[in-house]
Amino acid sequence: MLIKQYQITLPADYDMEIIRDRVANKGESFDTFPGLGLKCFLIQEKGKLGSRSNRYAPVYLWPSAETMLGFLAGPAFGGIKEAFGVPPVETWAGFALARAGRFSDPARITFVTREEVTLSPDTDLVSLRNRERDAAHTAVNRADGALVRAVGLDPRTWHLVRFDYWATTPAELPSGVQGYEVLHVSAPAIGELKDTAPA
Repeated sequence: MLIKQYQITLPADYDMEIIRDRVANKGESFDTFPGLGLKCFLIQEKGKLGSRSNRYAPVYLWPSAETMLGFLAGPAFGGIKEAFGVPPVETWAGFALARAGRFSDPARITFVTREEVTLSPDTDLVSLRNRERDAAHTAVNRADGALVRAVGLDPRTWHLVRFDYWATTPAELPSGVQGYEVLHVSAPAIGELKDTAPA
């Protein structure tokens, strides 16, 4: 699994209805996109849940690098470049993935959070991965837990990222956690995403 996100920061006075309309018109085209595990069309609006800016920030889960590269080289990402310029694309190697037993309908996802952790270069990655697998399964099996947790590793910058996918919007966010409203969910190849077993 690979995790990918690009965050397009928009002007403070940008009319976010433009993004909502864009997703309403284009989102369904991803419902049959070959090889796409899960895509959440995300936005942040300035002043809501601590956001300091307006952003369009989709996050993707890809079963393989080949399908992700096909997207980046194809017309779908070409539309992003034409509309917004070429955004930096963050990618992470899949470190852990867990889905709640009650997770059966991706459209239930209405909110996503992102948390980053800085690692020491001498971190024991085997032990860390075992802990993250256990923590992911715990997170999605709490009564008030997320529906999905995807954890990724960037070994270039030694950062860990955790994306939690929720059915409800929290009243507030913990310090250091970013929150995003979900406008649309596409999951044509979600069956190809394999949960990691607890340690």
